[in-house]
Parts: sequence; structure tokens; C-alpha cells
Amino acid sequence: MKNPIIITLLFLFSTLFIKAQDIKKPQAQPDSVIKIIPFGDGRYSGYLYTIGGKLQTAEDVKIKLLAYAPSAMEFKKAKTYATWSFISMGGAAASIPAAIIEFAHHSKDNLNNMPTAGWVNGQPGFIYPPQHHSSLTGAYVFTGVATALLVAAFIHFSKASKHASRALKVYNLQFE
Repeated sequence: MKNPIIITLLFLFSTLFIKAQDIKKPQAQPDSVIKIIPFGDGRYSGYLYTIGGKLQTAEDVKIKLLAYAPSAMEFKKAKTYATWSFISMGGAAASIPAAIIEFAHHSKDNLNNMPTAGWVNGQPGFIYPPQHHSSLTGAYVFTGVATALLVAAFIHFSKASKHASRALKVYNLQFE
């Protein structure tokens, strides 16, 4: 008779110990939703962030987004795409002057290669020096590279914007 009571008490205490180890997540409050308020016009525009009706800095919002794992993944993707867009713009900025220099260098008229008047086979005529044709292939290649890098920069900027807005949406979903 004593044995079943002891076993029951052991099971009861073991469940209490397991329950004591359970970590409770703090309940999210609906007033923690991040809201974006655009301000200004044209060149002097920007965004203000509010949490619970109080203005927050962009750094505070970043900390909140990075603290919540699903929104942190989206925020990191946005940051990666923004980094690649700046790298692409830097490559385009280096490629554009190279294309201009190549085009300017190879499209010059060489005045030393102009025909001169003289006697050809005993009759007056023009003497043509050997022509050195310049190829504009380098200029075309650099122009193509610059165009491709600019297109890549715009695509990466749009993806960065999409992931940044998705990070805010994912963060705000936990309060609905």
C-alpha cells in the first residue's frame, strides 16, 4: 500500500520540477507595434518611427527588430542586399570613366595618317600611309559592364527595401 503512494508522490514532484524549469516568454504588448510616419517633401523627406505612440530613433527600431528572430533574418537580408547594391554602384562608378577613357583614346583622328599629295607611278596622286585602325571593343565592354552593374544596383536596392519592410511586418505580426 505504501509503494503506490510513494510512486505517485515521486511522479507528482517530478512534474512540478519539470514545470519549474519551463521558461515563460513575456507576453508581447500590443502597444509595442512599430509604426512608420513619413515626413517632408522631395529631397528633405524621411521617416519617423513610433512605438506605443512615442517617437523612437532608427537605432532603437533596429535593436527591436534584431531582438526578434524572424524579423532579424529579414533585417539581415535587407542589410546584405543594401551592401551589394553599394558594391555594384562602386563597380559602375569605376567602369564608367574607364569606358570614357577607352572611347576617347581609340576614337581620335590620327593626323599623321592623313593622305599626302605626291607622285604615284609617275602621275600625281595621293599617298596613303598604312592605316592603324583602333578597336572600340574595350569601350563597349566597359560600357556593358557599367550598365550591368547599375541594373544590379537597382535590383539590389529594391530587394533591400522589400526585406526591410517585410522585417517590420514580421515584427508587428507578433502583436496581432
